[in-house]
Amino acid sequence: MSQSGLLCEYCSQIPLDPILLNFESRRSSSRARSYRLGTGLRIKRSSCPLCRLVLSHLSDDFRAAKYPKEVYLTWLCGPDNRWGFQASESGIDSRIGFSSRITPHNSKNPEVKSKYFIEPLTDSVVDTTRIIGWISLCEQYHGSKCAMPTNLAFEEAFRGLHVLRLLDVRSNCLVERTSLEKYVALSYVWGAVSNFRLTKANRAALLAQGSLTRVSGQLPNTIKDAIILVRRLDCRYLWVDALCLIQNDAEDLEVGVNVMDLIYERAWLTVIAGCGHDANARLPGVQEGTRKSSDNTVEVIPGVEMGVVTGLDGLLQSSVYDSRAWTFQEQVLSRRCLYFIDNKVFFRCRAAQHAEHFVDIWLSSHVGVSLGSMLPQARLMANPELDLSLMLFYYAKRALTSQNDASRALAGITSRIAEAMKCRFFQGLPTAMFDRFIVFKAYGTILHRRSSFPSYSWTGWRGSIDVELDSHGIITNEWLKNRTWIVWYKRSRSGVTNLVWDPDANPLFPLGDMKRTMPSERVFFSRALPSYPLLQFWTISLFYKIIEIDVFKATGYLSDSNQMNCGFVWLDGFEETTLFESHDPCEIILLSEAYSHPFLDYEGVQWQHPYPLTVGQWTFYNVLLLEWQGGIAERRGFGVLHQSAIRYSMAPGPSWKEIFLS
Repeated sequence: MSQSGLLCEYCSQIPLDPILLNFESRRSSSRARSYRLGTGLRIKRSSCPLCRLVLSHLSDDFRAAKYPKEVYLTWLCGPDNRWGFQASESGIDSRIGFSSRITPHNSKNPEVKSKYFIEPLTDSVVDTTRIIGWISLCEQYHGSKCAMPTNLAFEEAFRGLHVLRLLDVRSNCLVERTSLEKYVALSYVWGAVSNFRLTKANRAALLAQGSLTRVSGQLPNTIKDAIILVRRLDCRYLWVDALCLIQNDAEDLEVGVNVMDLIYERAWLTVIAGCGHDANARLPGVQEGTRKSSDNTVEVIPGVEMGVVTGLDGLLQSSVYDSRAWTFQEQVLSRRCLYFIDNKVFFRCRAAQHAEHFVDIWLSSHVGVSLGSMLPQARLMANPELDLSLMLFYYAKRALTSQNDASRALAGITSRIAEAMKCRFFQGLPTAMFDRFIVFKAYGTILHRRSSFPSYSWTGWRGSIDVELDSHGIITNEWLKNRTWIVWYKRSRSGVTNLVWDPDANPLFPLGDMKRTMPSERVFFSRALPSYPLLQFWTISLFYKIIEIDVFKATGYLSDSNQMNCGFVWLDGFEETTLFESHDPCEIILLSEAYSHPFLDYEGVQWQHPYPLTVGQWTFYNVLLLEWQGGIAERRGFGVLHQSAIRYSMAPGPSWKEIFLS
């Protein structure tokens, strides 16, 4: 039977041969050859086997659309150096690839294997021999990139920890070690299930050989599977928080939680339980009967098998595991991770990535951004400024059981960023780039106040944030020097003020009296002071009305004394204050300059520059919207103000003013 007899008129025009596809791509000016498949509605109604495969590859939103638009298939190389088709309306991190069963005879060539990368069948039981092979190659070729040094004293490797408790899976008991051991760490979601825990009462009994066998029936399924997996990986020790930290000893918990970053970073391997929503979700495939075997490809024409695969990051995005704040640091700091998710197993280190349903390609030496996330690149921390902004983007949206853990659950990462930046952090913000990271805004959500932390920091807000800055390609140090001016002071509850960081700035503004930047010492407030330090600084204060408020997105426009739209604001704590119900002018303060801003391209945003700019003048100022109570202000939004609108402030601005920000 011919190819054209099986496929529709659109799909029959696509050469279902990676060699021919690459040849056509080289002939294409864009180096990525696209093929038109018609409308989504046509694909939905088609009985063509490739159309059916493409339909399963399309996003849920697109498939649900009443009149879906045109779809194109593009043949391209993914970030993991594996080739496949991606549809113009595909799901997150999803590709269509060719089966390894149809690989040509020279299949040992990595270039060829990368084009036939889908294993046609995944067995019901995980192949631990293959996992050991992935780890061995990492140990052999990746060196210090994927392994921590082992020539350290225990006290240096685990600062502040007197003893490291581990589960000995050979002797089936808890052990306490003061030497550096090879161990596997488990990262999982506790959830609401009953979880057997280490306590002061049972510690001595658990140290007895064979004790884990006695309590096996009380252990959650995920932990039981992890113990079996560690044995099969021929590793002796497993670290699990519930069984290695004394859960009813506040001091032991405090010390242990403070070194959890090091525990995960120094693990030989971290097993990530990404399936389900609690500790009973298991590690599917470790034990017989915990998952079914799966066919990963289908025959679209005789002799050609193809399948749809979703990458690791695409699968993680919809997992409960990826929604929890504490698991973020565990995943980012671990050097080698074995993921169990969506009944599949992935391995990722800092230089390679493998999956049991992918053909192994051994030439990988770098893991960068994927189609589903930029986090694999950011976790390398090679560019600390950019990497921190990405970390905050992915972390801030995650859920915390205790809101007081907002900064603590990220402390291991911020300490490493601080070391790379050669500066300290103050309330979750790097002091050397304080102006850069105070300009965060809500991203696709409404921010809600976290009152135990300051409003000037991301720690003071719940919800997704973006720390994007348009500095017109100027490196941050130049931007800090020439486009910022605030001298930031921190004020303790006792009234002592200290510099946050001295930016050594000398900007020009259309105001005469800007010489005063030193903080006032004797200040009286008519409200209780918060537990955290205030920010105390001088800058320009102005007043504008907020109009055209979008109550669903918590955004609005700034309107000046000429009734011109002169800025755009994201309103924070929108449902927690009456500030935005008033039609009176609101106070904003200038933070720094912005060359432009991405909001200009937002859907539904209507914007025209209200006034002309001088040659070389940047377009906007970054601004904060303030609400005052008892002499202390809180952030109530972030925005941008057209620079020429500064002289059209409503009364009583503009003025050079001292701000006390909580």
